[in-house]
Amino acid sequence: MLSKYSAPLRNALLPSLAVLLIMVGLRASLSAPDCAGSTSCLDLALAAATAVLLLSLLVLANFRSRHRRRTMTLLSAAAKRAADGVPPAPVLVQDRSELSELTHDFNRMLEGFASKLSDISEENKQLAVLSEYTTDGALITDELGSVQFINPAATQLLNCSPARAVGSQVAELLRHHQLIELWQTARASGRRQVQAVEIGSTLFLHAAVTPFSDAEAKGFLIILQDLTHVRRLETVRRDFISNISHELRTPLASVRAVIETLQDGALEEPDVARRFLSHAEREVDTLSQMVQELMELSRIESGQAPLTLNPTTVSELLLIPLDRLRSQAKRKKVDLILDLPPALPAVMADAARVQQVATNLIHNAIKFSPAGSSVKLWAHVVQSDGRDDADKEHGAVVISVKDNGVGISAEDLPRIFERFFKSDRARTRGSGGTGLGLAIARHIVQAHGGRIWAVSKEGKGSTFMFTLPIARQTTRAAS
Repeated sequence: MLSKYSAPLRNALLPSLAVLLIMVGLRASLSAPDCAGSTSCLDLALAAATAVLLLSLLVLANFRSRHRRRTMTLLSAAAKRAADGVPPAPVLVQDRSELSELTHDFNRMLEGFASKLSDISEENKQLAVLSEYTTDGALITDELGSVQFINPAATQLLNCSPARAVGSQVAELLRHHQLIELWQTARASGRRQVQAVEIGSTLFLHAAVTPFSDAEAKGFLIILQDLTHVRRLETVRRDFISNISHELRTPLASVRAVIETLQDGALEEPDVARRFLSHAEREVDTLSQMVQELMELSRIESGQAPLTLNPTTVSELLLIPLDRLRSQAKRKKVDLILDLPPALPAVMADAARVQQVATNLIHNAIKFSPAGSSVKLWAHVVQSDGRDDADKEHGAVVISVKDNGVGISAEDLPRIFERFFKSDRARTRGSGGTGLGLAIARHIVQAHGGRIWAVSKEGKGSTFMFTLPIARQTTRAAS
């Protein structure tokens, strides 16, 4: 409490003390015997008192001036720090002078400034996180189309760097006439514009351009939402409906034709009736197989068909499918060749499921191979198949099935593992199949932590390959 009032007391006492000293000195001088009735002595005493008084006032004025300058310097430094965005410390009030009220008001302003700066900083952090991690691309341009801001998602969608994007023209950055026209329309109309834009065959965007205007800024917010995956799913769904309709139409039409033929009198001819009933039975078997494979594919995709993984030799996975299909290959006059290296490590596999994959691949190879050709199976070890860290440590086995058949076109090759998809060559008369086998094979292999792919050229045959992880408790023997 004393420190609070020390400066005011000091400021008040100093002038009073100076006057008191002057009065005491003046009285002492005038009371001296030598000054009695002397005008010169009186003049000298008054001059001395005046000099002391002026000197005291100068000292006091200098002290107050330095105090004010120090206070103003502190206020100026605090104001500069505040202008730079750095929350300053409050300025201490040293006295009750005329600057004290200004200092108190300034400190209250600093408190409000610090609070608002903290709120703005927190909002900026939240906006930065939102901008950094949102999957939608965002750009802000000024009235003339100069890019002022771009987030990482937009740089990825537009294949550009932030350093190059900021400051460039929006037309130069978007590089697509529909997106540029959308921005120009929003600029001309002053209203929000929304449009779906397909860029080539690999990117499908939902673009929205929104004009904004306030007292300080005017420009446009561009939001780019990547709907490529949604578009792909929609395409798959549409193709699935189309394909299943196509696959069901043929057997149902055949069964209906059989029924109509029998109703028209074929029942009266036993040989004809048996032939038509046999044909109807084959079509019903096809429908049953399709339903069964659809149900199996649904169970695998939904995880309702768990795998039972055990260390299994590759020969066990391939010999049973080969024996099962040997009679079919013999009828087609196609040789089956198995070439497995010695000391091949065991793999972690559900034997029944992997045998299903091998059976499907061998069956397709036989079906599309010409008479007199061969289907070859072999396996080899790779250090990693690129799937995960486990394979990098323990490696994987690649199983390959090669035929000399009609091959697959480059256009169809990326889609052969889709449901119901068949290449044009596979739709030739008598090829059979539901188009679900490779889709099921893909899901089974992926459930094992492996991958499946194909290499093919039209007229040159095809090679289907899939990987299985090596069993961890086994090690590869030295060759």
